[in-house]
Amino acid sequence: MKFINLHKAILNSMSEAVYVVDRDMDILYSNPAAERLTGFSPQESVGQVCHDIFCERSALCSGICPPRRVMQEQTPVLHKDAETRTKSGEVRQTQISISPFYEKEECVGAVLIIKDVTDLKVAEEKIRKQNVFLTAVIDALPHPFTVIDAETHHLKLANYAAYPGKLPENMACHELSHLSDAPCSGSDHPCPFEKVKETGQPVTVEHTHCGADGKCRDMEVHCFPIFDDRGTLVQVIEYCIDISERKQATAEREKLIKDLQKAVDDVKTLQGLLPICAGCKKIRDDKGYWNTIESYISEHTDAEFTHGLCPDCITRLYPGYANRRKQG
Repeated sequence: MKFINLHKAILNSMSEAVYVVDRDMDILYSNPAAERLTGFSPQESVGQVCHDIFCERSALCSGICPPRRVMQEQTPVLHKDAETRTKSGEVRQTQISISPFYEKEECVGAVLIIKDVTDLKVAEEKIRKQNVFLTAVIDALPHPFTVIDAETHHLKLANYAAYPGKLPENMACHELSHLSDAPCSGSDHPCPFEKVKETGQPVTVEHTHCGADGKCRDMEVHCFPIFDDRGTLVQVIEYCIDISERKQATAEREKLIKDLQKAVDDVKTLQGLLPICAGCKKIRDDKGYWNTIESYISEHTDAEFTHGLCPDCITRLYPGYANRRKQG
């Protein structure tokens, strides 16, 4: 008797609903947790057919009734998704485990343990919707966005801009960005992971990434560490911004500034004192060479020369021609 009372006390203390049914599906026992789940007291449940108390008879119980199958096949069923109807008519999402029980080696019934997972299912659905939303947001980003395993460098997630298709299993980040079998190294392509490991802080580096089409682009790589509860670096979030056009514009701007500075320097040279020969009028440059006025000014400015003769020089060099012009 003590043994029976002990077993009953154990069943009554369980947080999951427990029902015992015979081979006719009549309820022989229900514990207090079963009443909390369905609203039916043990007095209301015992002696009733189980589907009149808690079975929803939904598509989840397709084919033969699960307890009947367990008793026929004498094989337990664990954690089967089910729906349980309460006394008020509410349908709860549950998981049911069923085991046959025996008397003198004969299966005489089944024990059903029912766990209410409604809140869990609601939470799972909420998480699923959040994942769908976040995936849509990440895929909408115009820049490549990836999550990378810090130990293996394998890609755990990649948005459409990073990899437009199903991500191959165990694909490393350097295979995607550099078409290389080895991780980044050297001063020209420092591995962001190593910098993150050293500092434990977000890191920004510049890399040249090449695509499968052979085209290479200058990228600004931003890496953010993800740590586990023990503070161990487990993953890295990486997103890349294409700065090719920005770098090209910067180079063009620097060249323009350099050209303008040179022009300014040249103008300043002409504004200073020019050593000029009093006889032939040649100008001495900063290297000590004497240059004609034309060549010196042409070299230091954008001016170009055309040659002709002024009236005084015509008279001096060609007096006959000058007189005829005056008489004519």
